Amino acid sequence: MSTSWHPAALLALWLGFVILLQPFAATGLAITTLLVLPLALHGAGETTRKLLFRTRWLLLTIAVLFAFATPGEKLPRLLGEAGMTWDGLHQGLEHVLRLVLMLAALALLHKRLGNDGIVTGLHWLLTPLADWRDLRQRVVVRLMLVLDHVDNAAPGHWRGWLTEDDAAGADRLTLSVRPTRLRDWVAFMAVAAALIIVFRP
Repeated sequence: MSTSWHPAALLALWLGFVILLQPFAATGLAITTLLVLPLALHGAGETTRKLLFRTRWLLLTIAVLFAFATPGEKLPRLLGEAGMTWDGLHQGLEHVLRLVLMLAALALLHKRLGNDGIVTGLHWLLTPLADWRDLRQRVVVRLMLVLDHVDNAAPGHWRGWLTEDDAAGADRLTLSVRPTRLRDWVAFMAVAAALIIVFRP
């Protein structure tokens, strides 16, 4: 991992970014998408396109469900008669843009850290759970196995994950551990302060 930041700090910044997107309205989300998506396509184009392609049906489903299931002012003519509303389109757009931004930021994070860095950051962030029924170890090991499968399995091999033989995964998994620095703690405190300010009652 070629980064001067601890992976947990970058992972916390990503989580903070995703959470801070929640109160954004459609206009703010659209502007943020125009800024973040080109950056992700430039810095992590392959991963960004892969994530968006694999979630295309989810994005379409979200848009359609909100468009037809949200009460409000109906669209004119056939679309309105079918039940599509302006409020549904608006809410569907907001949720689609949030998911696109989350995936674009995740692609940049993965480009910077790789699988090992993401697992290392999650392992650090789950430190409070270290002594509770080995939950941290189980979560991290399962994530490492999933990422290993995703990277090494052939296209269309997901059906094999359902079989017992293919579920075994790697024989040995290595976790990289590194110390935190002052800049990492500044990032943690900045994320916590931003969340408190935005979501305070």
